[in-house]
Amino acid sequence: MSNSLAEKHLTSERTAKWDILKFVMIFLVVLGHAADYYTDDSAKMKSLFFFIYTFHMPVFIFVSGLFSKRTVNERKKDRIFGYLVLYLVFKVFVFCYKSVLTGIPKFSLLTESAVPWFMLALFGFTVITVILKDFSPRFVLPLSILLACIVGYDSEIRDFLALSRVIVYFPFFYAGYIIDAKKLEEFCKNKLLKVFSAVLLAAYALFVYVFNDKIYGARPLLTGRNPFSALGELSDYGFVLRLAYYAATAIICLAVIAITPDRTPFGIIPKLGQRTLSVYFFHSFAFYLIYTYFDGKAFFDSIFPGGAGWVILPLSAAITLLFSLKPFHRLLSTFMTLPYKKY
Repeated sequence: MSNSLAEKHLTSERTAKWDILKFVMIFLVVLGHAADYYTDDSAKMKSLFFFIYTFHMPVFIFVSGLFSKRTVNERKKDRIFGYLVLYLVFKVFVFCYKSVLTGIPKFSLLTESAVPWFMLALFGFTVITVILKDFSPRFVLPLSILLACIVGYDSEIRDFLALSRVIVYFPFFYAGYIIDAKKLEEFCKNKLLKVFSAVLLAAYALFVYVFNDKIYGARPLLTGRNPFSALGELSDYGFVLRLAYYAATAIICLAVIAITPDRTPFGIIPKLGQRTLSVYFFHSFAFYLIYTYFDGKAFFDSIFPGGAGWVILPLSAAITLLFSLKPFHRLLSTFMTLPYKKY
């Protein structure tokens, strides 16, 4: 969720399309995390979760790569290490609020499976791209995909340094880095492509809904952190399934980008799309408070018997809008604008 304050130099280089896309994706991040509280009990929530997780993080990571060019090419250490600072801030924040709410403090500096992983991964993506930027993309991109398809066989590579996610999601970041944003925007203006993309996404959503019981076993592929052994009976096909995942997700991501408008009648949406980091940072705290500390599932069930799961739609919208407000955004920007040593 790389924030506009972290990449101020890109403000003039990107259109509102990308901020609108980021706003929609952060809402889906929140909605996907909310749906996961109900996946044990509801087939519909499983379908919603699977649909969202197919593309929400790949799109975010692709957009991060798309606007990382100056940071990578100019080796902007202040911005690169800013991701690491934010990771540490995330870790301390999570430790503090869980300690206060549960009284059971747990802390592991270099191992991360929860929300802070993304900032650590962004640091990793950027550093790796700096190292590889002078190599041919025709070599780097296929090799990175091949490595991700192989690494799933090593069950030891998981959450230490978010290494599994760094390897699995890196091809999306690198693809963004090597693609010209303006050319992609022009390509996506094709009306036929927009219609095809809308139909494709609708068809995929229907497919997930109808065949959820057959495909949900592939859920571990969508998180980026699980070895192929987590696929159970499908583990023998891990390499092929991950390769298929890349192909399918790339197409779906392009479809999502294609249908994203260049403008909206609500001018506030692009502005909120520049504040996604604060939503990403604080939403997990809100869900932990609601669902873990106050047992929100039981509470909502008592109010909406039989349909409590769908409360996640207005709840996710409210949380997204709340943490997009300036006070939360400014709080995070304090850390993002810390003075870094110049080398």
